[in-house]
This record gives sequence, structure tokens and C-alpha cells, in this order.
Amino acid sequence: MEEHEEIITKDCEECEKICSSTLSDDCINCIGNRKFKILRLKNDLFTKEYDKKRRLLAVIPFFMDVRFDHRPEDLKPRETYFLTTGAKVDICESGSNVGYAYFIKIPEINVTFQELMDIKKEFDKFKESNITENEYIKKWFLGYGILEHLLRDPKVLEININPPGNKTPMRIVHADYDECVTNIYPSEDFLNYLATRLKINTGRPLNKAQPQLDGEIAVGKGTKARVAAIADPFSVFGTGYSIRKHRERPWTLPLFMSNKMANSWFAGLMSLCIAHGRTFLSAGPRGSGKTSLLGSLLLEILPKYRILTIEDTQELPIAAYKKLGYDLLPLKVRSALLKEGMELPFDTGLRTSLRLGDSCLIIGEIRSKEAKVLYEAMRVGAMSNVVAGTVHSDSPYGVYDRVVNDLDVPKGSFKVTDLIIIVNQIKSTTGLSRKRRVIQVTEVLKDWQDEPKFQDLMVYDPKKDELVPTKELLNGKSILLKQIMERTSGYKGYKDIINDIRLRGWAKELHVKLVHDAEQLEAQHISKANVLFAKLFEQVKPLESKKNEKEFMLKFQKHLKAMLDADLKLRKAQKKAREQLEKQKKKQEEEMQKRISQKPLSDYTGGIGQKDGRLPDSTGILAQITSLQASSGGFTDRIVDRLEYLAEYFKGVWSRFKSKDGMD
Repeated sequence: MEEHEEIITKDCEECEKICSSTLSDDCINCIGNRKFKILRLKNDLFTKEYDKKRRLLAVIPFFMDVRFDHRPEDLKPRETYFLTTGAKVDICESGSNVGYAYFIKIPEINVTFQELMDIKKEFDKFKESNITENEYIKKWFLGYGILEHLLRDPKVLEININPPGNKTPMRIVHADYDECVTNIYPSEDFLNYLATRLKINTGRPLNKAQPQLDGEIAVGKGTKARVAAIADPFSVFGTGYSIRKHRERPWTLPLFMSNKMANSWFAGLMSLCIAHGRTFLSAGPRGSGKTSLLGSLLLEILPKYRILTIEDTQELPIAAYKKLGYDLLPLKVRSALLKEGMELPFDTGLRTSLRLGDSCLIIGEIRSKEAKVLYEAMRVGAMSNVVAGTVHSDSPYGVYDRVVNDLDVPKGSFKVTDLIIIVNQIKSTTGLSRKRRVIQVTEVLKDWQDEPKFQDLMVYDPKKDELVPTKELLNGKSILLKQIMERTSGYKGYKDIINDIRLRGWAKELHVKLVHDAEQLEAQHISKANVLFAKLFEQVKPLESKKNEKEFMLKFQKHLKAMLDADLKLRKAQKKAREQLEKQKKKQEEEMQKRISQKPLSDYTGGIGQKDGRLPDSTGILAQITSLQASSGGFTDRIVDRLEYLAEYFKGVWSRFKSKDGMD
């Protein structure tokens, strides 16, 4: 028996009274009449939890390593929705605290006693063979348990798990309700299991000598998350985690425009800068969206260019980019927090990438001395295409201070940074709600020695809740745009380059207006639209005259609308085909059920009622089942399992009756 302050755990393996729904006086005597906040009675099938008033709180199946609080009756749900895993989610306004509570009810908690016994039998087999088809065992012993549900909630952005186990509820960051406390209490077993899985997956240590670990986990087919783990002695009460879910598909500029994080001016300027191979940094505090923004800007690179990405923990959805046809080579390096390991150090990986040919270079995060190597390479012209990365800071000068003073990049080298994008969360007047916004786009000037000089090209206007271009950008004072003009044919003057920005922004804004649904704002459509824009721009040359500009806009709108209409038509046809297939499958199952109910049982048991007393061959029974399957045009696994069960059942019955004397 274990005791942790007010939580008492008692092993009741051989006690029959654990099956009672009430907590008896005998149970209280068994624990020595000690006071408790929570009493946990365990056997090999389940754990029952009681509060200090002897009320039954929960019955937890043996395979689960978390417990759930029930939703108080006085808390009414603000919103209710269901997950693809079958879990039900209630978002409630917190009664005693400011904010919201996230209550989840998973289907595993509703297993019957018979199902629990069957799962236990499967688990015993699994311990010997390490092979199972049982979904619960797969999820809770081979997967990530409760995280399999939480990470499949599209509204959950982040999961925070604080020690100690059994006492502290998980907290999440919700897309609509910000920080929420959940009704999930992880056990120490869960905390330790997750640590073990992370160490195995990453090959990195997590112990007293190295009490911090960054890694990734994946659930399902494409849901990935970045995990930061801390352990004793750095974490006073034990192992804790911060889990940040990655979007399975890349963010896009039109998606950000639809939720007002960015606007057409920003989209146009960044599209132009990327087309002309400028360098930029996406900066902001933790959770501001700087990496997501970097991922959306990566889509503005045309697929004909090679792209190298360098990350210590993969956050960019590399597989999605490659599926879209991007020539992308991802490189993984050692975390800056690790002194040694099997992976290449960041600076070595960066030097290696510079020898891999002319490519666009995307760095997940600049956070250590490798920044010096990067800036040296950019300064001598080793990279002739886009170079971009993210950095933790909340202002242009903060970026300079971080890169030069903290990471030892020479002041002169910092000048090769062309643009700094600042992303942050804008709070409401009460501070209870937040929204992510690009709040500043600043160019780094080149005519300074000791102290850096910056020039804002766009700034956030809180009254309009959007970025607005500055006079410096509109009135021809941008050094960056002048440099682009000097190295590009086709611009007759500064007005042409501003018009180029407007056209690029207009194309993105038009895309947002023409879409039939949010699906058409996703990366596969944006990538095609970008290629369409580039080809038409090259053919029509809209900057040469107003006539050409009008022709370009009409052609682009026509082609884009046709592309989006064709996509909608195709998806509707695919949906209709799936529905017809489901109806046909359901009809076949109903017909088979009808045929089974109309046939005598002997047709499925190989003539078990034969008068000659011979035992029917089980292979003959299964052969008849296979024949029925072929003739039915589609026989479900559930029916096959049932018939196989019947065959084995009657085989056993026949054996028992055959052993009796005087059998007919």
C-alpha cells in the first residue's frame, strides 16, 4: 500500500468487497481509519476512487493511466462537440475562477465488465507476444493514451502537464477559449511512460545530469507535436511536459488573411521579397505564431527552387511540402541544449548545408552560436536565394541584441538581414482574450557602425486592427525596395515596384474572396495559385502598361475561379461516390444478415446434426464461410468472426456430448 499525503492507494486484489459500489466500514478499517482526500482501491481489472465523503468518483479500467473529474452540475457547457475518436468535449465557464474548463469524456470509460475481462485476456496474450489487434491496448500501451484524444482535437493547440502526478490537472490552450483547465489528472505512471517514449524516440537523455529534453511525438497518420520535458532536479516536483501541436498542413498567407493575422499589403511585400531572394527573420515571443508564419512564407518560394531546412526538433510539416512537389531537403541537428549526442552539432550541420549547392535556406530557430556561421555565409554571398529563420524577440532592436550580443554575430554581419517581422499576441482590454497579429515589418538599414538603424515599412494600427504601410514605404524611401529595383529589369521606377506589391497582395485577397470553403485556402490550392500568378505575370507583363495590368487581372481572376470551381466540383463528385459506396456496402450487409437468418444453422456448421455421429471438419465449416463470403459480394469481418465463433463453439459441444455413453 502506498500513501502520498492525502491520496491513499490500497491493493484489493483478493478482496471481493471491491466489487461493491459503496465504500464499507470494513474498507475503512482496512486502511487503518486514516483520513484521506482520495482513496484508490485497486485490483487487476480496475481502480475505484472515493472522496473523503465516501462517494464513488470514478471506476478506471486497468489499462488507463489517468483519472477524470466529473463535471459539476452547476457548470453549464458553453460549447459541446465530439472528436473523431468518439470522445465528447464540454467547454464550461469556470465557476470559481476566471476562464474556461475543458471536460472530456472518452469512450474507454464506458467499457462493460465483460469487455474489461476480454481486454484483460488480450492484454495477457499481448505481454507474451507483443502483438495485439485490440484498439484499447494499442492506444494505451503502444500509443500515447489520453494524448491520442487530446491531440486529435483540432481546437487544442497546446497541452501542459505539471507534476506531481494524480494531483495536478492537465491544462490546454484552446483555439477559441485560450487557456483551459481540464478534468484529466495524469498518474506518475503516465509521466514516466511518456519520458521513456521520448528518450527512445529521440535517442536523447532525460536524467539528473540532463534534466531537459526536446522531442516529437506522432499520433494517428499525421498529427505531430513538439514536446519539451523537464525532470528532477530542475523540476522540483518531478517530470513535467509542454506539448505544442503542429498543424498537419502548412499555414498559408490567405489563411492568415482570413483570420486577420496579416493583410494584403503584408502578403504582397513578402511575396516580392521572397521572389527576389531577400533575407528575413520572423521574430516574436513563445506561442506568437512566428514558426507558423515562416511556414506560410515558405509556400511563396516557387517549387522549382531547392529548399534546405535545418531544425533540431521538426516543427515545419515537411511531408506536406514534399507532397505538394517542393524540392525540399530537411536536416536535423543536435539541440542547442545538449552538449553531446549522436546528432550533428547545429554549426556543423549549417556548414554542411552550405556545401549542398545553391538552395533556399530555412532555419527553424536561431538560438545558439551557429548564428555566427549563418551570418558569415550570408555576408560572403554563399547563399544567393532566400535565407530565413525564427528568433525569440519582440522588437527589431531586441532581435539585434539577441543576435549580436547573445549569439556573438559581428555587428557588420547583422546588416545582411533585410527584413525583421515581429509577430505577437494582442490582448483585449480585460486581458482574457488574445489574437495573433503581425505587428511590425522593419527593414535593417546599412549606413551605421555601432548602433543599428531600422526603418518601419508596416506597423500595426490597433484602431483598424491591421497592418498599415508607412510613408517611408509608399513615398520611395525604402532602401530594400531600391536595392531590388537596381538588380531587376522591368521596373521603370519606384511606382512600379509598389504596383507589383499591390498586385501580389490583390491576388491573395482575390483568392480569399473567391473560395467556396476554407479547404480552398489550404496549401495545395495556394501553391497552384502562386504558380499561376508567376506564369501569367511573365507572359502578360502587367507593369508595362495599364492595358497589360487590366488584362493580367482579368486572366488571373478567370483562371483562378475556374481552378477553384473545378476543385469544388471534383470534391462533390468524390463525396457522392463515397456516399453511394457506403449505401451499397450497408445494403450488402443487410442482405447477408437476411440470408443468414433464413438459413438453418446446420448450413453454417458443416452438418453438426448428422445422424452418423461424425464430428464435422472445422476446415469445411470455414470453407463454407469463405464460399458464402465470395457469393455475397462483400462479407463483413464482424459476421465472419461470429461464424468462426459458432464453429468452435459447436465443436466443443460435440466433443463434450461424444464423451457421454449412450449418445445417439
